[in-house]
Amino acid sequence: DPAFQTTQLYVRNNIANVGNLTEEMLAPNCQLIPVDSSISTKEIINANVLTSISLHSLYKSGRPLVLLGGSYTCPLFRCISHVLNDIYNRYKDHIDFYMIQIREAHASDVWPIGNVVDVKEHRTLTDHLTAACEMIKATKLEIPVLADTMDDTFLKLYSPWPFRFFVIVNGILKLVGMPKEARYDTTDL
Repeated sequence: DPAFQTTQLYVRNNIANVGNLTEEMLAPNCQLIPVDSSISTKEIINANVLTSISLHSLYKSGRPLVLLGGSYTCPLFRCISHVLNDIYNRYKDHIDFYMIQIREAHASDVWPIGNVVDVKEHRTLTDHLTAACEMIKATKLEIPVLADTMDDTFLKLYSPWPFRFFVIVNGILKLVGMPKEARYDTTDL
């Protein structure tokens, strides 16, 4: 039965999780990989210039930090990426923004539900960074992008799948954004 097979696929691959983060708690730290879409991923890896940065190193005293966690294959992210650019351009002089590229929400070889983007599950760091660069170019994303590590540390700590946002001030979570009825009200942000 095709409907049952789809249901199985959903149960197997739905990694959505509310997580344990609450407002007013210390934001967990993790390593992230800066993504530069102007350089080819193979050049970066071949030159062995990959360096990770600490999430906590992004903090600036008194200045809010907005983390947007998501992936290129997430239809919700692609749909609102232009709105995120507008918010970024309006507030970037007062707020730091970073998009964190995580595991694909609808990888074409794992969970291709309604997907118009053909990106396979990231099996290597090259795959992961290539998908992040494709996301930047295809969505014309202006927000700086960092990639989660291959062991999904950010994904495990922040539970951003398929797309969520977080506002941090002085290392404290001030807002843990949650979708409402499969949508986001960007006024929360």
